[in-house]
Amino acid sequence: MITLEALANQVRDAIPLTRHLHFQFTEFDGYTLTVTAPIGPNHNDKGTFFAGSQSALLTLAGWGLTTLLAHHCGHPADVVAVETQLKYTLPLDTDLRITVTTEQRQRFEERLQHRGKASLRITAIGCGADGKTVCEFSGAYLARV
Repeated sequence: MITLEALANQVRDAIPLTRHLHFQFTEFDGYTLTVTAPIGPNHNDKGTFFAGSQSALLTLAGWGLTTLLAHHCGHPADVVAVETQLKYTLPLDTDLRITVTTEQRQRFEERLQHRGKASLRITAIGCGADGKTVCEFSGAYLARV
């Protein structure tokens, strides 16, 4: 199983832009992944969390969950985002905490094992320090062994 730190380093090495987001994969319980990022390097001209950073981090969170689930079932895979939808609900003036999950884990793992490829639908919620939802994200990712 790949560690969260190793996965974050893999991302930073492969996608230079992500180095500037100062994100961390902070927790994975086998079902849910938590990603955090500070407002400092991600703020906009209004002093709030830049929407583009939020979008990148949410996309990365879905990719991270899909990648971890593939590793978890013993099939490291190449993962790509194929569809995303994002809604901003409140401005954010604190650090961002993203929680990403899926209801398709078993189906994903079975298809990846039997077919060598599988899609996964995820949902992610971004919250500020006060716990209020600031963005809602859904996406589909494709994993290939």
